[in-house]
Amino acid sequence: MNQINYNQGILSFKLSATDYSESVVYKCMYWYLGDYNVAISKDVNNYMVTISLKNAKYFDEEELIVRLKNDLIDFKLREIVNKETLTIRELITAKAFASYDFNMSEESLHEISDPVGFDPKDIKL
Repeated sequence: MNQINYNQGILSFKLSATDYSESVVYKCMYWYLGDYNVAISKDVNNYMVTISLKNAKYFDEEELIVRLKNDLIDFKLREIVNKETLTIRELITAKAFASYDFNMSEESLHEISDPVGFDPKDIKL
């Protein structure tokens, strides 16, 4: 976060587009939409973020800045972990479906069985 400005209940700052992806910026700012109006614009190198309260109440800009910095770190770390674990998650998914028999017969699709001995054919109507 650089070039932080606070004026008349409006907090604005720039985020480097090289440090934060669009996904990180939008996911982080989404959580502030309940209490704040958030506007995000982008030029070549930066995201310009403007935050203001939805009501006319006063807010502590220093506390908000600390929360924003922590949330940006949180979402940046989530993105890093997702990228680093992508291969293992794909392998787990592939392994989960590797033993599935896609060539099941029509009979096996309609067969009902129960390990405790229930036989649906014994039901008298």
